[in-house]
This record gives sequence, C-alpha cells and structure tokens, in this order.
Amino acid sequence: MTDKIENLVVGGGAMGLSIAYGLMKKGREAHVLEGAYLNAGSTGRGLGVLKERNPYAMGNGNEDLVKLAREGLRLHGSLSSVMGINTFHKKSGCLIVAKNEQDLRELREDHEHFVKLGLKDIEMTPEEVQAKWPYIDSESILAGFYSPDEANAHPFGLVWAYLENLKRMGGKVEKENKVKEIKKTSDGFLVKAQSGDYEAENVIVASAIDSSGLTEPLGYKIPMTPMRKEVLISEAVRPFFGPTIERLSTHLQVTQTMRGEIMGTIDWMEPGHDLSENTTQFLNNLADALVPVVPVLRNLNVIRQWTGICDLTPDEKPAIGQLEECLYVCCGFHDYGITMVPIVGKLLSETIIKKKTERMLEPFDPKRFD
Repeated sequence: MTDKIENLVVGGGAMGLSIAYGLMKKGREAHVLEGAYLNAGSTGRGLGVLKERNPYAMGNGNEDLVKLAREGLRLHGSLSSVMGINTFHKKSGCLIVAKNEQDLRELREDHEHFVKLGLKDIEMTPEEVQAKWPYIDSESILAGFYSPDEANAHPFGLVWAYLENLKRMGGKVEKENKVKEIKKTSDGFLVKAQSGDYEAENVIVASAIDSSGLTEPLGYKIPMTPMRKEVLISEAVRPFFGPTIERLSTHLQVTQTMRGEIMGTIDWMEPGHDLSENTTQFLNNLADALVPVVPVLRNLNVIRQWTGICDLTPDEKPAIGQLEECLYVCCGFHDYGITMVPIVGKLLSETIIKKKTERMLEPFDPKRFD
C-alpha cells in the first residue's frame, strides 16, 4: 500500500494525462494509472484531426460541444510552445465535401448553424475547390465546406508532451497497471490495481469505454456504445495535401501527416470490443470513396491498418464531472475527444480543486443518464 494520493487518475490517454497536468499546474499532486502501454487506447488509434465544427447532438446541445471544441482548438495551437515539446500541430484546415443532394442539404443546414455560432464555414463550388487544391477532382463533388482554422496534431506527440511535463513537475504515470476495482472508504477511496492497492482522496476515471465498468459498482452507470472504426496509414509520399477531407454521411476522413503518410478512415464496424479485427472491405470502401476525389492516390501503397474504439453516449455528448464527493468521471467523447483534450483537462482540474463545476462543463453532467 502506498501513501495516500491526493488525486489518482485512472487512464493514461491524452484526456487523463491532461487532467493530471492541469492539477499539477495548480500545485496539486497527481498520479496516473494506465492499464496498458501509452497510446494503446482511443488516443493512439485516431487520426489526430482537430475540428470545431462538431456535427453531433444537433438540436440537442450541439452549441455546448462547439464551445468546448472551439476553445480546445485554440489551446492546441499553443501547446507545443507552452510545453516545450512538439505535438506536430498543423493548421491545415478541413474540407467537408458533398457528393450528392442529400449531403448538400445537410451541410447547408449545418453551415447556417455553425455561422450563427461564429465559426468559419466557407461554402465553395467544385471549381473553387479545384482551383485552390488542384489534386481534387471537381467532377466528383457538388460542393465543399471549408474551415481554415481546423487543424491536426499527432496523438503520440500530444501524449508525449503531457507525459514529459508531468514528469518534470514530479507527477507519476504507471503503465501496464490496470485498475480492477474502486471502493469507497471512510476517508476517500481504495483503488485496487494489478500491481497493488492505492488509497486516494480524489479519483478521476478517464478510461474511455472502460470507465463505466469502474463506476457502475459504485452506483454510477454511464451508458456507452463501443463504436469500432478501422484506420489505415500509407507509405510516405511528397507532402501535397492541404486540408483534411471529410464526408460526414459516410464518416470518411483523410489527412496527411507531416512525414507524408496518408491516413484515412470510413464507415463504422459493428459495435464491440475486439480490436484485432481488420477487414479487406474497409480497404475497398475507402479506395472507392477516396480515389474519385483525389485520383492521384490510386496507386498509393498501404503500410498497415488497425481498429480503434470510440465511446458513444446516447445523446452523443461526453460525461464530464462529479459523480459524488471526490469521485469524477471523464468519458464518452466518441471520435472528437482529441480536439477537447486541453480545455477539458483545464476545466475538470479546476472543478476538482474548487469543488464546483466549471460553467462550460455543466451541460455534460455525468449523472444526467440516471
């Protein structure tokens, strides 16, 4: 048994590390337990696209998601300089394309909504798109909706930046030490992990899809669906890609890393927890969707593919905040969590210290599912 820990964070993804970082920046102790290796979960399996035009929970609090995403995007822009470690942030922009009339109707509705919220969402004709990015075939789309403010960051770089800064401040991050159970005690919590037991004053569960399994025995179930998505990465080619390209109706998302690799995803697999499954159908679907838009990629060599997992709540909004005195949860970010990492870490750490929920987090009360 270790000495009692002031703040124990369960989950060493970008979100958990950001919360610990926020606490230590305010002079508080933080100790992180990660069940596997760093970047084994949701963070390390994504593309690192940073968007403020969040398309979820439309008509049900989307503006609250946009506020978090917008502030998260802003903070990402300065993280490398603040932390002294390169997160490979690139303000590349994002182009959402319409391939048919239904796409176009929905994107124009989104456009009106986002513009009212003060976001940049520029509607472009196919000819304007091709004039700006000649590698895009204008005949393959009906329109594009472009944000020059959206960006990319490397998930591994982001995790590394938080990890190294935590170490500099005296924080501790334990890998391959899976938490099995959290028990309430008379003066805090007993956290039972693979490598031993830990006493903690505050416990913050930030374990994505696994979060509810730890909080439910304490009386707090967070309903989430384990959404699986396949991702691929190509050989490195000459950097030529401008903005990330998306098609919302098929969940297509394609971008290029700073090293030149093309990364892409499309569609969702059946819900589940098996991350070892990969399909040739995914490769075919992505090629069929991407090559007509960017014909130069027809002979691209794929290096590998993998499966990631996202934690989706019934209302498409995350669960962030206090469950009971000294017990907090942070999960349910679906496929947009990386954008919100710096702002959620900041706001939740302030909530824990002040023992009062920050206003921007109020719409994401984790007990709203009771």
